[in-house]
Amino acid sequence: MGPRRTLWEEVAEIATSRGGMEQRAQALLTPLRSVVPYSAAWIAVRDPETRFHRPVAQDGATTPLARYFALPEADDELEALSLNRFQPPVRATDLPVPLDETRAWGEYLLPAGFRDGLAMPLFSDDGRHLGFISLLTDGPGHRTTTFSGLVEQLRPLLALALDRLPSLAMAALATEDAIGAAVLSRGGRSLPLPGMPLHPLLASGTLVVALARKYASDAGSPGSFLSPWAGGFARITVVDCREEGIDHLATLALVSPAHDAAGMSLPDLQALSGLVAGWDAEQIRARCGVAQVQARMRSVAHSMGFASTDALLTHAAVEGLYLPPALWP
Repeated sequence: MGPRRTLWEEVAEIATSRGGMEQRAQALLTPLRSVVPYSAAWIAVRDPETRFHRPVAQDGATTPLARYFALPEADDELEALSLNRFQPPVRATDLPVPLDETRAWGEYLLPAGFRDGLAMPLFSDDGRHLGFISLLTDGPGHRTTTFSGLVEQLRPLLALALDRLPSLAMAALATEDAIGAAVLSRGGRSLPLPGMPLHPLLASGTLVVALARKYASDAGSPGSFLSPWAGGFARITVVDCREEGIDHLATLALVSPAHDAAGMSLPDLQALSGLVAGWDAEQIRARCGVAQVQARMRSVAHSMGFASTDALLTHAAVEGLYLPPALWP
């Protein structure tokens, strides 16, 4: 039998484990419970776009906390109490106003029998506010608040368990030809990934970002498409990375070279994209100015080494050799 692991080692193993965020967060409470004598524990993720706090781990009678954090104005009170800024764990009895004058304690926690506790915001290394941990006590015999120093020491690991960006960055880095990447939020913001450059095509507010969100959310849509870039084309690959009801991260988007589009003229690529989209020859002629579509595509297929137009279309549909009309000049 090996030596007993320290609390830090146990929490570190959980925080860096694979699997869903909720699984990691809930598992964190097991080693914490063995050391910190709390009555109830709550770990929540904060959505910076909606400012709601979604519970990802609970232990004990946490219904009052769930009811409070379901309020649209809950985050406003946290802001007013300075609980949304990076700081050590805050004891409830050390808040700048009496407990019964706060909505959280006066309307929810004190009536439920809680008397004190710790609240600590969880931040990533680059300053993103990821969420909260709350540890509550329901009587004077509990010493929860005396463990604030220990809880603060564990903060980096607790935050890491809630942060999905590092694992998404690993997925992006594993794509060898990616030259840029971003995670797109549910609200459309573009977030850089650790260790990866944020490509200009994926900056917040670009048309490419709007299309990437669509292609990642529409069932049956291609997982990749082309975008004009630097006199040629780049491939945008999108992966739906949502964990429903958890955080605001929605889509992993990657930019890579589009080698198979090299040498294709814009009209040929437009015509090919029209065929992939199911357009008929008349639509392609009207939109792209390409006559004799089938003969033109047979010539393109031959020049690219495909045995037939059908083989080229199959490749285009699978590999995202498709330029969305919204990106046409």
